[in-house]
Amino acid sequence: MRDKNLSAHTLQMITERVGYFPGHVNIGMVIGNSGAILIDSGLDTQTAKKIKKGLDAIAQPLCAIIQTHAHADHFGGNAYLLGCWPEAQVYAPPLEEAIIRYPILEPIYLNMGAEPLADLRNKFLLGQASRVDHLLPLEGTIEIDGVEFSILSLPGHSWQQAGVVCDDICFAADSYLGEEVLEKHKLPFLVDAHETLLSLNKLKDTSYRGYLPGHGPYITSPIETLNKNIEWHRRIYSVIEEILEEEGTLEEALALLCERLHITMENASSFVLFRTAFMGYLVGLQKEERVVYRFVQNRWLWSKTLANNQDGAEGDER
Repeated sequence: MRDKNLSAHTLQMITERVGYFPGHVNIGMVIGNSGAILIDSGLDTQTAKKIKKGLDAIAQPLCAIIQTHAHADHFGGNAYLLGCWPEAQVYAPPLEEAIIRYPILEPIYLNMGAEPLADLRNKFLLGQASRVDHLLPLEGTIEIDGVEFSILSLPGHSWQQAGVVCDDICFAADSYLGEEVLEKHKLPFLVDAHETLLSLNKLKDTSYRGYLPGHGPYITSPIETLNKNIEWHRRIYSVIEEILEEEGTLEEALALLCERLHITMENASSFVLFRTAFMGYLVGLQKEERVVYRFVQNRWLWSKTLANNQDGAEGDER
């Protein structure tokens, strides 16, 4: 576990050439033949300046940045760092790279495709644009500055999120969250709960030396934390199914879910994030044929599937 007394953004080495800068968003670091390779870059210029200070302290120029996915808190530091080291190369998964190059796409999709409200144009949802020089493979290996990296496809939290493995250390991006982070956010952001669960089970089948999520502590044995994440998502599935025993609209069901989870949405940013996450759970449940929807009098109504309701009734009788 990471020592809670460690200062944020103070470089912590795991192996001779692999380490990370701990913080609200963990930033991986690998020393290559000619400089440092970062895994994500943090939220903004303020974070990036601290990372530059850390690289300067070990006399390593920035050689490359590997982006795990296209959320502003993971690529917002690119603009400053690339200004300092213009020759550094940026790698990102397909589709994710489009948002990194055109960050306005994030508040657009959160706003259901409409022009983003002014309240959605903040640094947490609209990062500074960054070029992307190379596409990462969805799976397989890639060599960067003389270092071999294994790329893991870990979709769910984002569409084509990538995990990155070097020297048997797995940088797992936001495929799972530390337990304290789960407790804090209550309804984790994702775009597809079904894929999220598949990615979690995929990680359970691995046995790397260490694991670092985007949010949470470095650990050497992930099973307990992965199981906690799986149980968390399954519990939210169950709560949604209970709510949808009575047919309702997306927003009606979301309001009830937030009430059950003790979530208060007080601004546009939190609303669109929770709404997208809720839709991601509905997508997962629909893929598993556990919920259905229909349109009545211009209302999009969701409900638990009849088969699931019958199973529940039979269970009560037993």
